[in-house]
Amino acid sequence: MKWIMTLAIALLLSGVLVAQAQEKDTGVGKNGIALESSPAFEKGGFPVDMFNLVRAETAKYFAEETILSGGNKMRHERTGIDLKNQTVIRSNFDLIYSYGVYDVSGGLEISMPSYDLYQIVQVFDENHVTLAVVYPGESVKLGPKDVTYGEHVYLFMRTQQRTPDEKGLKELNKRQDDVIIKAGSAKPYKSEVKYDPDSFNKLRTHLLMTGLKKSIIHKGFIEDLEDIVFPHYQLVNVGGWAGLPAKHAFYFIVAPGDEASKKGKPSSMTFRPPPVQYEKNGYWSLTLYNEQGWVATENFFTNSFKAKPNSDGSYTIHFNTPGAINNLEVVENWNGLFRCYLPESVESVLEFQGKIMKNMPKGAQ
Repeated sequence: MKWIMTLAIALLLSGVLVAQAQEKDTGVGKNGIALESSPAFEKGGFPVDMFNLVRAETAKYFAEETILSGGNKMRHERTGIDLKNQTVIRSNFDLIYSYGVYDVSGGLEISMPSYDLYQIVQVFDENHVTLAVVYPGESVKLGPKDVTYGEHVYLFMRTQQRTPDEKGLKELNKRQDDVIIKAGSAKPYKSEVKYDPDSFNKLRTHLLMTGLKKSIIHKGFIEDLEDIVFPHYQLVNVGGWAGLPAKHAFYFIVAPGDEASKKGKPSSMTFRPPPVQYEKNGYWSLTLYNEQGWVATENFFTNSFKAKPNSDGSYTIHFNTPGAINNLEVVENWNGLFRCYLPESVESVLEFQGKIMKNMPKGAQ
């Protein structure tokens, strides 16, 4: 099971790490490797080591998005994930994504209308320092002095759908379009350094295969260069590029707690509601996958909007137990991801995670 958790950390956080099928050559290959065709890389270029790894990883995706959207423009995913054609491993079914790379040298303003559902725009620079997270009803202004490197930032918008139908999707698309982004300049992104793809891919692959089990996720995503903790900064950012700092979102793995649960036999887990800011549209969710990281059943996720609480306010989630409260379907060797959006504090959600780790799903005793 350790390799499942390692792979999950490597590929689940952002939902953009496994390149989706694109007709256009974006310079990003299978499992996120850098191709020589990437504008940010060239054969024999600047060698990549632990000190510039995150910047090279970020340059790779900045260049990719500039190819896809042209720069200073948001590219919206407009529909939910097609279960029959899943392209992103361990996808997030709670939110729909939008992406863009913007020039900040002439100033950048982002404004989001007030709304009663979760929606954010995460803004981070080439050092993967999150400069701002814009929530409903907020506006943020950024300038060249705010970035820690370069003149461009990546905007990653996540938007929640109210209802799983056409009406809910139409409302979501309108909310995507209602976010106002004003840039004072529009220079296209160009990496100041041409990185060597061979040294980059070799180091990145090594870390994904052997180093991630040593990483602490909440120490990897930062809001200030002074917050860098070696090697968590490097490990987490190559494994979960575009992930949010812990105070905005907290992620951890749920896995079978005994052999019966691992084999897909009826099992359950009970927990108190996680400490998130529900009054600010924070919520929790649990999404289940097969051993390879793909959704393999029809009833595969729940969240604080769908799940029914017990009489004492706790939640019991059942697995492969037809007729039971909050029953979800799993396959053999399953695993899942628990997401906590807008934790009350990092300390409180870490305590919650610890309790879950001691109470993984188990079969009836």
